Amino acid sequence: MEQNYLGIVVSPLLYRGIKRGKKLHSLAFYEEACFENDLIPCYFKLEDIHIGKDQMNAFVKIDEKYRKISISKPLVIHYRGYHYSKSAKTKIKSLQKEGIIFFNEWNRYGKFRVHSILAKNEDIKPHLPETCIFNIENMFEMLDKYRELIIKPNRGSLGRNAFKITKLEKNKWVLHNPKNKLSKEEVFSKNLWPEILTTGLTAKYIIQQRIPLAEFQGNPFDIRVSVQKNGNGDWQVSGMVGKVAKSGNFVTNVARGGTCIPLNEILLNLQHLDENQVYENIKRLSKLIAEQLGKNIPNLADLGLDIGITNEGFPMFIECNARDLRYSFRNANLLAEWKSSYATPICYGKYLLNLKREHKNEDDPS
Repeated sequence: MEQNYLGIVVSPLLYRGIKRGKKLHSLAFYEEACFENDLIPCYFKLEDIHIGKDQMNAFVKIDEKYRKISISKPLVIHYRGYHYSKSAKTKIKSLQKEGIIFFNEWNRYGKFRVHSILAKNEDIKPHLPETCIFNIENMFEMLDKYRELIIKPNRGSLGRNAFKITKLEKNKWVLHNPKNKLSKEEVFSKNLWPEILTTGLTAKYIIQQRIPLAEFQGNPFDIRVSVQKNGNGDWQVSGMVGKVAKSGNFVTNVARGGTCIPLNEILLNLQHLDENQVYENIKRLSKLIAEQLGKNIPNLADLGLDIGITNEGFPMFIECNARDLRYSFRNANLLAEWKSSYATPICYGKYLLNLKREHKNEDDPS
């Protein structure tokens, strides 16, 4: 009997919601897509699956309730957890040696590593802001080259701990520090650096040329692009949504007060741009980025890219999220795109499962 389980490793927060029997849109979207692909979704934590054992415990929806039952290990697993330890990485590698396929097996990649991979592609290079690891020497060089810089953590962030530096005049800059509630802006010179620039920031931060983003109602915006592998194993754009910075802020993250707005509504305010051309340019760049990263990072299949556009409509890469939380589509009331961002990875999971079955039949023609 063929196994029809598709494994989904979930976050601790989602796992607790399943355990409590909460009605969650994300699960409903997974289940609808699995039904259409003749699959059964099973939800679990990485800790629930054990090396060398054929059985494991997972939550499966039975009679409209989630029940934790013993099942055979899924042959294909969509990794939506966020375990970042060496032991977790070692465990995943061991499970892969048993023949289990993980996609998006690791979803925390440093921004500088991503930038370095993309910079190798000559077609992508013009769409990248100059980026380097934070140190004082690099800081001096970047201050001399650009009017505005962004300093941000190399990993994670959600817009937290990001700083903007703007040149006022020769040898004088202003630091915009959203962490400092009393005085968000601090003027400094090369001889008198703010404390934040001389302590605490190490190679864990990067310096980036600030992209001159186009604005919506006076505030900068960028675009979250969901790029995923589909049921044919090809990269597709499942949706786009605009993210507009809170008034007076320079980051667009929803966690930092940003607002999600359908991109077509934003482009209505930029009538000098051709809307169809903007969409096509963003799609083209997003697929190029996904393909380039996919060549260098194993089993990558589900990405959330942040793409900015200049006032002339030229697309620029900002950063990549390998664990896109997808709520930007929900917040902008883009239901079709929201559902698609959950359904497309399921279709890709079915594609991988079919490939695995075909290889098994080739190996055992009897």
